[in-house]
Amino acid sequence: DIAAINGYKKVINEGGDVPLYLENLKFSSRDNGRTPMQWDTTVNAHFTTGKPWLPVNDNFKNINVASEEKETNSVLNHFKKMVNLRRENDVLVYGQYTLLASEHPKIYAYIRALGHQRLLVLLNFSDKDANLELEEIGAIDENLINNFETVAIQEKKIILKPYQAVIFSLKP
Repeated sequence: DIAAINGYKKVINEGGDVPLYLENLKFSSRDNGRTPMQWDTTVNAHFTTGKPWLPVNDNFKNINVASEEKETNSVLNHFKKMVNLRRENDVLVYGQYTLLASEHPKIYAYIRALGHQRLLVLLNFSDKDANLELEEIGAIDENLINNFETVAIQEKKIILKPYQAVIFSLKP
């Protein structure tokens, strides 16, 4: 972590409290939030043949790129689908943003519109089911991406599962 190294040098140069600085790094260093990339189940998760700067997480035998690529519904494959969706739909990059249901305590809802294309994005940021009524739900055309297998829609009402994220195309 270059910021931690630079901070250490600064503390040394200014005659600061090095032990206190090092203690505080436990909470402020970016190194505490990352480990080497877990590519597969081999030694050091195939991150390096040498000794890594940080230890490989103990879960690398179960959580790694090789195993995620095999699972259709893995986080890695969902992320790849999201990247492709964005790449194929300029509306997600350049479209006009319109916030919907700003007062809703659990669901973040918005529309992106570009030309005749409109996409409805619905994100449940809670650990409980969440309901939302919107006129736009009645105009849903196609489910473009969903991190769950299904989504419950009843006329102009939608019920999102905990942490469900879905993007719909809307009829013109």
